[in-house]
Amino acid sequence: MLSLIYLLIIVIAIVGLIKFRVNIALVLFAGAVLSGILFKIGFIGFFLTLLKSIISTDTLSLVATVILIMYLGALLEKRGDLARMLESLRALILDSRLSLVIPSSIMGLLPMPGGALMSAPMLKEGAKDFNLTAASKTYLNFWFRHIWEYFWPLYPGLILAASITQVPIFVIARFQFPLTLAAILAGLIFGLRRLPFKVTTQVLNKRFALKKLLLSTWHISIIIILVLAFKLNVLYVMVAISFFVTILTRIKKDAWIGVIKQAFTYKTIFLLFSVMFFKAVLINSGAIDSLTSILKPEGISLWFLLFIAPFLVGFLTGVNHAYVGVAFPILLPFFVQNGINLSYIMFAYASGFAGILLSPVHLCLVLTKEYFKADFNPIYRLLIPPVVFVWLISLLMFFLYRLS
Repeated sequence: MLSLIYLLIIVIAIVGLIKFRVNIALVLFAGAVLSGILFKIGFIGFFLTLLKSIISTDTLSLVATVILIMYLGALLEKRGDLARMLESLRALILDSRLSLVIPSSIMGLLPMPGGALMSAPMLKEGAKDFNLTAASKTYLNFWFRHIWEYFWPLYPGLILAASITQVPIFVIARFQFPLTLAAILAGLIFGLRRLPFKVTTQVLNKRFALKKLLLSTWHISIIIILVLAFKLNVLYVMVAISFFVTILTRIKKDAWIGVIKQAFTYKTIFLLFSVMFFKAVLINSGAIDSLTSILKPEGISLWFLLFIAPFLVGFLTGVNHAYVGVAFPILLPFFVQNGINLSYIMFAYASGFAGILLSPVHLCLVLTKEYFKADFNPIYRLLIPPVVFVWLISLLMFFLYRLS
């Protein structure tokens, strides 16, 4: 029970610092320090964890991947590809609001760390037609980037869930597909409905617009195909595509310098290292593992157990396969009680993902926030209602299937 109290103290401290608009990288570093103190990782253990997290292959690959994403996004903006893509979308789609978020949705099919940065420049370009705040742009890009993760079978969390439960992944995906529909509906209700309806005034021929769309997105299409269809490493793909697009691009020296400065920002790099360090401290200190001994089924209602275990891990780590890996083994006896119970799996997955979407450690959220220079307070005011909406749909499905 003491470990649970410590975890709640860490959550409260993080939320409190965010409330006072402390830089998120510093917040996470402070969270790592607090975690080390509470869980007695020790002075030497703390600095060994810091060193290992900085030089680990996972951290360095993540930093390199995100920098390349930011570089390619800035380069495509300078080349005019993003403007041409949006012009084509507006010619093919009458509602400007939909053309605003479709790029984010498309990039959501690509499982990659910080992938929201790929669509952020596109949404920024499309948002010029609307009077949007930085928080609104952050919310729209972040939300529509993550509408597929409840069922898209290429996401690590779903793959791990299928492996732990021994349920075919397409069975889980098919059962959880209504949650994606709920997420789309939530995005329309709490996001696009607030924007004024605007019919695009593009005069491009539909066939020409389609051709222009393909020519302005070939690089993004290649990334998606290589990563999804051929399952190549995202970092290697980003290196190759970024290099190839660089060779094909002819812009002035000052423009190149601007692209490079936009990609190599010390705040973003510090943020990435802080995220990985915070997670490493939580894991090495035993904070996450302690949940397995804390959360017992005796004396606690089933639905609350299915909610709190994945939600807490999801909120603390910001990684969907982390909450699946920690919480699902704890909950496995309930999942397979009297045969496989897909509603239990679905509700636990949705609860953990609610924690992911609200987590200040979630890379897509913090990187998009930094890109649009938004504050967390207005972001959360926009984000909490749709997250609660989708979670309530999952709770409703949970109880309906229990009654059936």
